[in-house]
Amino acid sequence: MARMTDPTNALRLFQHAFECGQIPVERGRIDPTLMFACDEPKGRTRFNYMRAEGRTLSALVMFVHSDMIEGHPCFNIGYAVAETFRGKGLAKSTLVAGLNEFTNGLNGACIPVIHIEAVIAPENFVSQQVATVIFDSTPVTITDRESGLPALHYMRRINLPMRRL
Repeated sequence: MARMTDPTNALRLFQHAFECGQIPVERGRIDPTLMFACDEPKGRTRFNYMRAEGRTLSALVMFVHSDMIEGHPCFNIGYAVAETFRGKGLAKSTLVAGLNEFTNGLNGACIPVIHIEAVIAPENFVSQQVATVIFDSTPVTITDRESGLPALHYMRRINLPMRRL
């Protein structure tokens, strides 16, 4: 049976690697309570932002380069909160903090614009509520290209400030 990609699976894998000390993390530059790690699963760059309570990851937000739109990079976002930490606003706060860190990290990279997108199952009301924090437009109904299932597609264009030399 086809299923949409679930970032909770990535959170579980990250948790195991984090416990074993296999993920080299940096502290956030804007929010030092956020941790950052970059990797390239399946050859696609992924920027990961995490919150932890001790050695336990509580939340994960991922930005994966997915496509180019109008000549600008597009990043698909995914987010997950560990079950014991749900219902505390961690998904929303980590998503906002992660987006701030991500766009701050791109400043000066000669990229004037990025697009971010989220693809969410229509029955995943919690993820839809989280998405409203950073997406201000109504999602479009699509067919998810990974699973072939109906999905909601959220999209946002972000203009990045260009650093002067």
